Amino acid sequence: MSGRKEKSYRSKKLVQSRLKLDCDRSPIVKCEKCEMSYMSASMDDIALHSKYHGMMLKGRHWSSKWGERHHVDQEESSVRRAITPPMSSPIRGQTRKLDVVVKVRRGHTSEVNAMLEIMGVVNRELNAPHDENEFWSSEHGETRGNAFVYVRNERAIGAITMEVLKPERCRWMVYESRAIVEPVQPVFKIGVSRIWVCKSYRGEGIASTMIDIARRHTIPGINIPKNLVAWSQPTNSGGKLARKYNGAKHKSGNILIPCYL
Repeated sequence: MSGRKEKSYRSKKLVQSRLKLDCDRSPIVKCEKCEMSYMSASMDDIALHSKYHGMMLKGRHWSSKWGERHHVDQEESSVRRAITPPMSSPIRGQTRKLDVVVKVRRGHTSEVNAMLEIMGVVNRELNAPHDENEFWSSEHGETRGNAFVYVRNERAIGAITMEVLKPERCRWMVYESRAIVEPVQPVFKIGVSRIWVCKSYRGEGIASTMIDIARRHTIPGINIPKNLVAWSQPTNSGGKLARKYNGAKHKSGNILIPCYL
């Protein structure tokens, strides 16, 4: 009996299964236009990329009922002086409506959520923290800043968040080395926390226009001079904007940028 069982056991053929992975072709792709990397085989990733791509290149829909609107003055904006949009602009050939900068109102859920959605895109591109929106979005406590969007043809194509600063946060930064100047402690009134413009509209002066209008309306009734506007340790592109907007030349020959910690 035991012999027959052993023979039966030995007569069975064992087959080894192998899991074949396609390692030669990665499912991760990078969009050349919006520069987002995503998994081409994932429906969730495809949907996320589609939304991100649209916002990066065309902005987000912005209702005409949202926010406190401030019209862009012709004398302060190179955008309004440009009669013909750039060749790459999605609105070329269309009738352009009046550009406005809109101040987001606390307590108005739809516009706050829309701004938070935009800030998600902004922080992703800038590789910045995603948890620094409370100062402009919270309904409670004292006003510590505001958020603004640049709207054209009912699309938010630019965004800026501006903080009200305490003196102990203010510093000078050397543009060339990005070093903080110690122990000098200047005093600035407001600071640019985030600033962003859709890829399709960069180079039109939109960023400077947003700062100009934001510094007039961040603190009610006070027009903050541009030399009292600081920057939250800007990126390379942000540093170039800061240098052009209100950088100061030191006697050493270096350019100093007002910044805050």
